[in-house]
Amino acid sequence: MNKILIAVSAIAVVALIVTGLAIVRPVNVKVENLGAISGPHIYHSLNVHGQFAWGGKNLAVTTSDTAATLSGSDMMNYDYIDLMSNVGAFTYTLPATSTMISILPDIGNSRKWLFHNATSTAAATLTIAAGAGMDLVGINADADVIDNQEWAELTCTHIYYRTADNTNIMCIVSELTNAD
Repeated sequence: MNKILIAVSAIAVVALIVTGLAIVRPVNVKVENLGAISGPHIYHSLNVHGQFAWGGKNLAVTTSDTAATLSGSDMMNYDYIDLMSNVGAFTYTLPATSTMISILPDIGNSRKWLFHNATSTAAATLTIAAGAGMDLVGINADADVIDNQEWAELTCTHIYYRTADNTNIMCIVSELTNAD
């Protein structure tokens, strides 16, 4: 009888130990706002909960010239271009598509730039001209001419190649007028 009692007691102790270990106990976990991006390329939607700032690289130019071509490094390195012309009207020609494709390598890639005509002289306009193989579009034919002290947004997109007009970069020019 003692052997049976010892065996039952041993089984009961083992059962208590096993069930005691199997009982889920609550654990306090501190939740942190943690996120990670594995590299420079993101192949999924990005949700930002809070403020998001982008850009911050600018090019300020004061010139006595009447025209210049923006280089690929200008377009790659800057997203805000401020021009002060000392002589009057000025024309910035965008780089050719062979250069722009290095900035927008995949069809559907887009990027935005902000241009400011900082000149105070009334007749001193800033014209944004299309580079070779580029289509420049706007709400009217004068969208590419930015009056003095005004702004323009330029959004360029790598599009499917168009043999009819030899283009594969399309840029939307939106002239912005002072509202105040």
